[in-house]
Amino acid sequence: MTLVALLGLTACTHNEGDIDIWFGTWQIEQISCAEVQLDDSYYNLSHSAYLQFQGEMVTARYVSPLHDETVDYGTWREGDGTLDIEFPDPNVAYSNVLGSLIGSGDTSFHFTITERSAKQVTLSYINTTWGHHWTLRLRKQ
Repeated sequence: MTLVALLGLTACTHNEGDIDIWFGTWQIEQISCAEVQLDDSYYNLSHSAYLQFQGEMVTARYVSPLHDETVDYGTWREGDGTLDIEFPDPNVAYSNVLGSLIGSGDTSFHFTITERSAKQVTLSYINTTWGHHWTLRLRKQ
């Protein structure tokens, strides 16, 4: 009986209706910064960082080369050419997966969508602390 309950909790459904192309898992396959020269081996993330969207919830997931997994849960909202992601719950252990990837201590992120298709999205983010302009390229899994 417990197994059936766990399967129901982990089932992948379109919670609260259709959320357009965002539903599912998006791999962060490249991160770049206009102001800083980055090490390609770290910022060409071939199988390690993901954003997963369902309903109003988003999961930021990082899997290390040793297969350790770090996960954060937050909320998201798409605006007119923008994507806002927030990790608001202070009662949840927060690892700042997304902030660590783009050099920010922020828990709220306001991205501009610069390219969007059903299988690929490019997001732009200005780090308010350092003024650096980050670009993330995501690919639908």
